[in-house]
Amino acid sequence: MLIIHQHLLKNFLRNLLHTMLGALILFTMMDVLDHMNSLMDNEATFSMIARYYAFKAAWIVDTVLPIAMLMSTLFTLGGMARYLELTALFSSGWSLMKVTRPLIVLAIFTCLFSLVWREYILPAANINRNRVWEVEIHKNPDRIRPTQHISLTGPEGRLYHARKYDPNTGIITGLKILTREGSQITERIDAKRAEWDGAHWTLMEGTRRVFQGDEEIITNFENLTAGDLKVNPKSFYRDRVRREDMNIRQLREHVVLTRLSGGDPTTALVDIQFNMAFPLVNLIVVLMGIVLASGPRKTTVASGFGLTLLVSFGFYLFMNFGRALGHNGTLSPVVSAWTGNVVFLSIFFIMFLRARR
Repeated sequence: MLIIHQHLLKNFLRNLLHTMLGALILFTMMDVLDHMNSLMDNEATFSMIARYYAFKAAWIVDTVLPIAMLMSTLFTLGGMARYLELTALFSSGWSLMKVTRPLIVLAIFTCLFSLVWREYILPAANINRNRVWEVEIHKNPDRIRPTQHISLTGPEGRLYHARKYDPNTGIITGLKILTREGSQITERIDAKRAEWDGAHWTLMEGTRRVFQGDEEIITNFENLTAGDLKVNPKSFYRDRVRREDMNIRQLREHVVLTRLSGGDPTTALVDIQFNMAFPLVNLIVVLMGIVLASGPRKTTVASGFGLTLLVSFGFYLFMNFGRALGHNGTLSPVVSAWTGNVVFLSIFFIMFLRARR
């Protein structure tokens, strides 16, 4: 790696680290002050508070990362422009893209990091944060792990719905099992009761329907040993995730279950597209920051903060407005989630054509 690229990355990563740490401290202090009365009234211990904000840090990182990427880009390249380093590089034949190539590559990896973070880290952190807040601090019943009206997809692809589950005995009341091939339901089992003996399920007092084309075969049973059901009893006592906290895989399961129950999966489809579109923001804001910081006007601390607020909040406002239009059905899921990226990427290309290159 060239020395100038090492210098660029070193300054960028230092600015990024400072920005992220500052945001974590600022957001946490503001939230503590906002909830101070509630924490004191409920006699929350230091351990509860520490774990609550440790889990909330995952949400702060996800929200602030694009803002930090933009601010770090403005400060890093703004400093190079202010000390005429960019002018010297341009004079020696370097292009703007050649100078900033490491930042663009880093931004691409940041997009992948953001996607993985939202898919695997953030949902679990949100569940644990809600549990600490509702159950441990406010002493409310634990509804995050429900025992009634549970829907899930088994490892073999079957869809399960239980009216009630007793985690102490492993007994299910009101069990429905749907087997599908593609979008077609090939089998449905309804049982008043189901018990787990440690190896397999025993279904009691139920009906089995097998669908073969236009023909339906109905079989009633008193006891049915279902050795082909692979779902584990612990799956019926998993955490209930709010739709806004679901990752892409959970949202896809939610779409399937909603469609099979005759509901409208539009909001979940919009959220799937939004979860895929949002990580790309990290690359777009870096590209915009490169063009803004390399302009003839020198980027000061004040102007850097101002540009960061203008671009970041404009981006968030635009994307969330499109998401809301998608939720109410005004726009299609793809258009509502991706229009913000397309618009701001177009703005970047227009600015790039007018920038010093």
